[in-house]
Amino acid sequence: MKKWLGHTNSMVLSIAAVGIFILLTLFLRSLGGFQLDLTAGKQYTLSDQTLTTIQGVKEDVRLIAFTVSTSQNQKLNRDVTDMLNEYAKRNKKLKVEQYDLNQEPILAKQYSVTAASIVLVQGEKKRVIDIGSLFTQAQGSGEGAYQFTGEEKLTSGLLALSSTRQGKMVFLTGHEEIPLSQMTELSSSLAQDNVKTEEVQLNQAGSVPKDASVLAIVGPERDISATELKSIRTYLNDGGKLFMALGFHPNMGSNWKNLDALATDYGVKDTHAIVVDQEQTNTLGPLWTVPTFGSHAITDKLAASNLYPVLSLSIALQAGEQKDWKTTLLMKSSAASYGETNIQGLLNNETQKDDKDPQGPLDLGYAVEGKDGKPKAVILGTSALLSDTEISTGGNRDFVLNSLNYVQEHSDGLTIRPRQEQDFKVAYLTAAQAKTVLAISVVGLPLLFAVIGILLWWRRKSA
Repeated sequence: MKKWLGHTNSMVLSIAAVGIFILLTLFLRSLGGFQLDLTAGKQYTLSDQTLTTIQGVKEDVRLIAFTVSTSQNQKLNRDVTDMLNEYAKRNKKLKVEQYDLNQEPILAKQYSVTAASIVLVQGEKKRVIDIGSLFTQAQGSGEGAYQFTGEEKLTSGLLALSSTRQGKMVFLTGHEEIPLSQMTELSSSLAQDNVKTEEVQLNQAGSVPKDASVLAIVGPERDISATELKSIRTYLNDGGKLFMALGFHPNMGSNWKNLDALATDYGVKDTHAIVVDQEQTNTLGPLWTVPTFGSHAITDKLAASNLYPVLSLSIALQAGEQKDWKTTLLMKSSAASYGETNIQGLLNNETQKDDKDPQGPLDLGYAVEGKDGKPKAVILGTSALLSDTEISTGGNRDFVLNSLNYVQEHSDGLTIRPRQEQDFKVAYLTAAQAKTVLAISVVGLPLLFAVIGILLWWRRKSA
């Protein structure tokens, strides 16, 4: 009788365990997209900006991924598809489709896709995101590490689909500025936000286009003429906005009279001194600096996310008195830095502080607004951070886009930190290794557990 009761109790406990497992499984399934992100920094958790954007989608959007399958990019393709599915979990209006680009050339041609891409389609509107642009090499990390910027670009694409605003940013040329052909990543990011980019040469065009929302002057090496300065002032006096990023040139102190005059219009003085920073510096040397931020709408979220730009050959600026404009500091170098005024000595690697050199901290950028509180200009003492070679370094891209969003009065600009990933290598098994794994997992382990079970049963029976 006692033995029978023991078997009955064991059976009841087994049935109870199975029942609890079934109920737990049903409960977890009812939670839908429930999951836990146990990574450091919650790097797989979507940002509040993204969640708000997803919830705001009211019309069906197709998220079409055209991927190219190779042994080298399996992990990258999975990053993309996992991200798309993560978005679709949160709004039934988002539908994910995945195709192999090489197997669906006709469909890819329909969307003008020639490389691995994500296509966002809503009615007649579409946005194409190059998958290759979502992955950048991680700075200062181990070999094979990379950054994944998929969330920022996909969320920007969703916003652009529903946005009705249009913008046009005009880049000044003719003075050896950084050309748009070397700022393709910036142009692509602006295009995702419905902002067109084009170049203008004032000595030919005669005036800044009236439909330009912003005039950008990026890294000029020669001064603008008095006629060009007059045209620019006319545009700005008629309500135009200015984005000015100064670059380094050996003769800037003597040759930049009109560029200096333009900055002075908004209370900013160019000291023509190159920042040498031994403290807040990048590993590349003291002519690179990682600045600290002032408090402003452009920089506050970046500081909270620990996203700081990395600047090269920066020019120290000063804020002067200007009754019509308010200047707000955006970033500065460390107290240990100084401004090298001996440019020729700098070119000959003879950098040593003397009495003529201003002591840090040195101002590196300002935001300018009018008495009405509306943005008018952003003036920076650095320009290389906009180029394709440096825009992906540190927080350069985020800072530049935040600055351009600010001056265009686009308050919903995104700042989503890239996800840091450690690369791994795919292991390929030989036929013998595959057979061994199969034998162990399919035959060996089940047989081992069966033997252990029989032994336990025999021992209990013998007892």
